[in-house]
Amino acid sequence: MDGLIEGRIIHYVAYNNRHLAGIVIGCVPEKRTADLALFTNMANVNGVKNFGLQFHQDVAYDGLDKKPGTWHWIERT
Repeated sequence: MDGLIEGRIIHYVAYNNRHLAGIVIGCVPEKRTADLALFTNMANVNGVKNFGLQFHQDVAYDGLDKKPGTWHWIERT
């Protein structure tokens, strides 16, 4: 997959369908999978935002349907 290298900025689709910003920290371009560091800012049950960092490995690419649990290139504005 062209352009899939460590350091690229991507979107990860969370299971609540939010798109989270992330950075590729490892990848297998032939399999279109990536290890990701994701930045979070979701509200907890009390409505207070929690900022954090999550790590996910071997995440599949899905540029078409953008299903939860996958990553895709950031949409152009």
